[in-house]
Amino acid sequence: MKFRTKLILGFSIVVFLISAILGVVCYQYNSRRITEVSKQNIEFYSRQLADSIDASVDSMKQVTDYILSDPDMLYAMQSMTKYHETGNDTERKKQLEVLTTGISMVYINRNFYRVIIFNEMGDVASSTNTGELIIDKERDVSNINWLEKAAELHGKTLLVGPHEDGWSVRKSAQVYSLVRKVQGGNFGYIEVQNRVEALDKILQLPDSNVMVEAWLPDGTLLYQSENINDQEVIGYQNQGEEGKARTVSIDGQKQIFATATSKNYGIQVAVIQSSTGVFQDLKQSVILAAVLALGSFVVSMMMVVFIANKLSSPIISLREQMENTGIENLDAEPMIVDADDEMVALGKSYQKLLNRLNESIIKEKRLSLLQLQAQFDTLQAQVNPHFLYNVLNVISSRGIASGDEEICEICGSLAAMLRYSTNTVERYATVREEVEYLEKYIFLLKSRYDHRLEVEISCEPEIEGEIMPKIVLQQLVENSIQHGFVNSMSVMRIKVRGWKDEDGWFFEVRDNGQGITADVLEDLQTKIEKIKNKILMKRSNIEMEIGGMGIANTYARMFLLYSDQTAFSMKNLDEGVCVTIGVKRKEADGSVSGNGS
Repeated sequence: MKFRTKLILGFSIVVFLISAILGVVCYQYNSRRITEVSKQNIEFYSRQLADSIDASVDSMKQVTDYILSDPDMLYAMQSMTKYHETGNDTERKKQLEVLTTGISMVYINRNFYRVIIFNEMGDVASSTNTGELIIDKERDVSNINWLEKAAELHGKTLLVGPHEDGWSVRKSAQVYSLVRKVQGGNFGYIEVQNRVEALDKILQLPDSNVMVEAWLPDGTLLYQSENINDQEVIGYQNQGEEGKARTVSIDGQKQIFATATSKNYGIQVAVIQSSTGVFQDLKQSVILAAVLALGSFVVSMMMVVFIANKLSSPIISLREQMENTGIENLDAEPMIVDADDEMVALGKSYQKLLNRLNESIIKEKRLSLLQLQAQFDTLQAQVNPHFLYNVLNVISSRGIASGDEEICEICGSLAAMLRYSTNTVERYATVREEVEYLEKYIFLLKSRYDHRLEVEISCEPEIEGEIMPKIVLQQLVENSIQHGFVNSMSVMRIKVRGWKDEDGWFFEVRDNGQGITADVLEDLQTKIEKIKNKILMKRSNIEMEIGGMGIANTYARMFLLYSDQTAFSMKNLDEGVCVTIGVKRKEADGSVSGNGS
């Protein structure tokens, strides 16, 4: 076999093996990559949809919060029972009109199908009552199957799965509802309805290969995409790790499956993607890779023949000259055809290839930097209190490393305060939690003032379960320190005492400071009266208007929770100031006793 033939055959085998190996490696890599990307997308979809359905239900809950926070509507619901008993239909209808007016808002009509307020005595108020949405006020509410369950929740919300709207007279739509029983007596129920079709906007994804299913915490089906086997999906919903995608078999086909549970309402969302859709791109990429590999192989073989010819041409020329060489021409200088330095030419070609590759790498780095910057900007906009917790953990770790336990305690107390104060899910706390928060605040203050600060806290166990707005006690103590000891270097003594008696339960904060002037005290009382009147007269929720954390606004937050039962007093002592705040006991006839002093 000639050298040229051997060279071409050897290169052909090497090129074929390399192409085959690269093809297999490329297929395996693309297969894993596409599968992982699909799983990441499914996990992201499940978490995103769970958050979206939570936000949607939250908007329904906000309607019930708005109704219960409106003094006029709350009074109307509470008073209709009394008017039924006394037979005062005129006043009862007037209060029913108050409810109808209160929920007939553009915001409610635009964002919800209907809002209903009703009681078991036949009183019904609806946000919509015209055209196809006219309601049946004679409906027998005893047939509503969720009434008993809503009553057992003691004022908490209940999400009811898809059902037929039983209030319509002309046309009944499929709706899902958020319901709530008004606490304190037989004051009725609030039902916020949304069309089932509205779930399509929340839970539908642009990818037609991705299917979605959602269940309520009790297992009731809330939403389901078309062409999905509900029974097989339910079999997988409690298997595997929450939020992690996995491959399962549904309807005899491999599917990528992931579930996520909403944080606030426990709604479980399952996202399923068919393996056919997942590997469709892989199939196309394999075909494209095969075509490119075949084209590369053909081009490579042409290059192999060319290179083989170039390499073998000088050898053949030299061989012919050697065969023709004789004694008569021993001094003849060999003449080699195409005597180019192939290694130099190969080196130049390689250098050119490196130059092109280097230019490509620079361009790719620039694109990667731009993409990384965009991701950083996005993440930077999403910084939340967890960043502060992580920083405190770092400081605490440094404190442990340096043997300074006080730094660890300070970081721990500050982190606990941040968790308590930044928790927006619960706006109220128990007295026990408030006292624990105050103790952490006092610990941090003592780290600053050392022996100049003496704080005594006492709280009777009987009131530890009472409810109050967050950060009330801390604000009273902080007010004493900021305003009671201005330009004073004396020891700051503060006493915090909580107790319960026949008049109600109360807290007082005493200090040995410089006291409060009559002008400041009068100005404070004026502010309190203005805020109290504004709360009583204004129908909308004014908590966002109150803002701030001063003494007057601390009173306002207590008044929003306990209304006329709120007790508050502020007076000068022989030494310092005493601030008392609490909740007066409510008599059986509805009057309030006690003065909180």
